[in-house]
Amino acid sequence: MSEDEEPEESEDEGPLTETISLVKLPGSSRSALACVVKRTYAIDAGGRLSLADEQVPLSTTPEVELDGHGGHKLLSDDTDIGPPKVATDVVFTGSAYAAGRAVEIFAALAVGGSMRRLRVTGERRVSVRGDGSARFASPEPFERVAVSFERAYGGYDEHAHWKLDPPSVDEIHRLQRPVGLFAYPRNAAGVGYFLDVDRRRADGALLPQIEDPSDLLVPERFFVSSPRAWIDAPLPGALGWLHYGWYPRLFRFVGPLLPYDPPTRPIREIALGEGDDLASPQPLALGVIHPRALQGAAPGLSRERLRGDELVILQHLHPTNEDLRFALPGEAPSFTLRAPDVKALQPKPTLQTVRIEPDSGRISLTWCGVVQVANRVDQDFLDECELDVSWSRL
Repeated sequence: MSEDEEPEESEDEGPLTETISLVKLPGSSRSALACVVKRTYAIDAGGRLSLADEQVPLSTTPEVELDGHGGHKLLSDDTDIGPPKVATDVVFTGSAYAAGRAVEIFAALAVGGSMRRLRVTGERRVSVRGDGSARFASPEPFERVAVSFERAYGGYDEHAHWKLDPPSVDEIHRLQRPVGLFAYPRNAAGVGYFLDVDRRRADGALLPQIEDPSDLLVPERFFVSSPRAWIDAPLPGALGWLHYGWYPRLFRFVGPLLPYDPPTRPIREIALGEGDDLASPQPLALGVIHPRALQGAAPGLSRERLRGDELVILQHLHPTNEDLRFALPGEAPSFTLRAPDVKALQPKPTLQTVRIEPDSGRISLTWCGVVQVANRVDQDFLDECELDVSWSRL
């Protein structure tokens, strides 16, 4: 090849930012063709958006982190491939910043009507007195705390599991890390979840650093009275993806498999607009999932379907701007789907997911439009489909 010649580009080069997939519609057994596109924007410290030079590819499969026992730990990124969601997921990846050093701050994320406020503290631990009561130490000063489910309330009480309901050898071999009700159903990856067994063992344990200010962990609530009392325990403070195996997402995929005693306080997810179906969860028909099972955002961050031009507010969630405000890009795609022996179709786009990553200086928006199919669709048919995407201002 001479110096004047340019190498030929492979069709596989570059990120996959748009695709056509066969999906199943939630709440039914019907199928549809889903047209999906993702667009990434750079954002500066002043809130100015521009089309990013590097486009983040579509997430085609869920990205799950594993713990040291081989079990699922965190859902670090959910799939972009699926039918339209009931509401737009707003998902934050990053840290809370104290703008100096502090022992406590209040961080907040709001996009349109979806919002969440968090109390963030420095590292602190619990001490257990001789009478079995818990006492919380004052938090240490901090500058930055990762906003992660690992820093929020939750965890797995292995000691209580072995004492109250020892797993069989077969369960240990099959599951590697038995969980069930002994892992906090809202967040198995967090800290501070202790059942009321052998209280002294909790002495010196880490406490959550990120909490819901309206559902704080306090000494009087520290020990959970029984495995079935988990519904009254605090809601984790987090802004990331909710694992498929955690409440309430698990209930919406497979039904209410994890029992709980009647709650003695309002279910916090309902107050945050997560869905009234949680007040009385019902078994699901075989092969059917609840429409809100597709929602992967933390409670409070999937309250409505967004247009794509809403105001975004980040308080103490940006490395240099402690009160960053900007509007979503204000543009939407137009889909043109060309399928074999069918006239061109233009499915209506809906905004599926808004990913906000201030530490990386970017946000990404995923859009979806669907066309229902009456006949069986195979891979050959999908390979012959073509998708054209254009963009226009709202």
